[in-house]
Amino acid sequence: MLYGVEFGSFGGDVGAAISNMQTWLGNQRSQPVIFRQVAGHDGAILRLELRSAEEAAAFVGAFGGRLLQPEPKASAA
Repeated sequence: MLYGVEFGSFGGDVGAAISNMQTWLGNQRSQPVIFRQVAGHDGAILRLELRSAEEAAAFVGAFGGRLLQPEPKASAA
């Protein structure tokens, strides 16, 4: 399963926010499976999908946002 986090509050500087998030992920030795920008009605929204619930909860604790329902892993065909 993948554990998603979605957030859209960047304090006005998306580039700095992404840089801070990447630094935090590196310090935690956490590697997102998916890190993408999605369109939102209030502007840019970033979505991260991580391999564990603990990583996702720690990320929300550090940066805010909301946890998404876990996504099942895609099966190999």
